[in-house]
Amino acid sequence: MKKDKVVVEIWSDVVCPFCYIGKNELEKAIHKLNAEDQVEIVWHSYQLDPNFPKGQAITSTKYLSERKGIPLAQVEAMSSQLAQQGKEYDIDFKFDKALSFNTFDAHRLIQWAKTQNKSHELKTALMNAYFSQAINLSESDKLLQVVSAVGLDIKEAEELLKSDKFSDAVEEDIYQSRQLGIRGVPFFLINESASISGAQADQVFEASIAAAIKNLESQEKSANEGMCLPSGICE
Repeated sequence: MKKDKVVVEIWSDVVCPFCYIGKNELEKAIHKLNAEDQVEIVWHSYQLDPNFPKGQAITSTKYLSERKGIPLAQVEAMSSQLAQQGKEYDIDFKFDKALSFNTFDAHRLIQWAKTQNKSHELKTALMNAYFSQAINLSESDKLLQVVSAVGLDIKEAEELLKSDKFSDAVEEDIYQSRQLGIRGVPFFLINESASISGAQADQVFEASIAAAIKNLESQEKSANEGMCLPSGICE
């Protein structure tokens, strides 16, 4: 079936700083190309640490130092460098306050938000809540506040969190990531063919989206060749 839009599928996690940067890089490229109406973004679930205890939260610096065995000084240096990089993309990283948590329920909410055409808004809001506002997203009521802020039904979301709804969708995305050989995130799949792994340079995103749009336009032109249109014009 011929597509009428460039479809960009993104595997990422809410607590992944490069995923946040990559998202904003992609949006910047789309805006620069004036292609908002030509690109569709589809979010896929991926968990960096599926074994993180549910209902708990610790600061991201402590998490990286204690659970990942990275010296605190190294964590702080990495965080400082990322914070500077984030400013280039209007991201206010506050790693010393950000509270790491198990993201499975957040992913379930994003999967549900797809059915409401609000997944992009919720994904963005959750990343901002985690990285910049130090909101404890391990707590259901805090998740629901973010849900409400983007205009989603808080009662429906509350019932979802009490159930296992959309768990299968999350697990299917993670399974698909393994089938695709994804070893880390963010991972961008463009029209099921071209891909970008990681938060690459801005030019990579611009070139990839521009090429996909050009290819799409070429396909549309080819599909219309050899036919007469209602206007009376034959091509």
